[in-house]
Amino acid sequence: MKLIYLVCFTVLFCLTLNAQEFGQGSSKPNKGKKQQEYTLQDFQKLTERWIEAYNGGDTTILKSFYSEDAEYISSHVSGLVASGRSKLIANFYNGIKMGGHIERLTVLSVNSSCELTTLVCKYEANNNGEKAVGRNLLVLKLINGKWLIVTHMTVV
Repeated sequence: MKLIYLVCFTVLFCLTLNAQEFGQGSSKPNKGKKQQEYTLQDFQKLTERWIEAYNGGDTTILKSFYSEDAEYISSHVSGLVASGRSKLIANFYNGIKMGGHIERLTVLSVNSSCELTTLVCKYEANNNGEKAVGRNLLVLKLINGKWLIVTHMTVV
């Protein structure tokens, strides 16, 4: 059960990190870069910010990465889906309280088209001594000039 929470939190962290970078500041992503100019390295930097927020227990920053109606899909969630930003963040908070810690999150691929971007990530986490390795699928949408995570899926 702890491992499941850790994996879920890792995926959420990846999504949150990306949303925070895009969701704050300028309406244009990454200091004036056009959407098409985003690179794998740009998204990796965002995931590092998500990890900092998660590992630091900062749910306010994590919240800023997600749309109001975001969904977190994971076998670690009752009913497999946490619908809505509040439920999603509450789920991550539980993982943080249980000692979840994201060791590494690597963006494996980025695919963008118009207002949608998908990230496929690999994560490594530790939950009270239990190691977990899994994958995350993040779907981000450009909403009112800001990139927000609308779907965050974790697979262990």
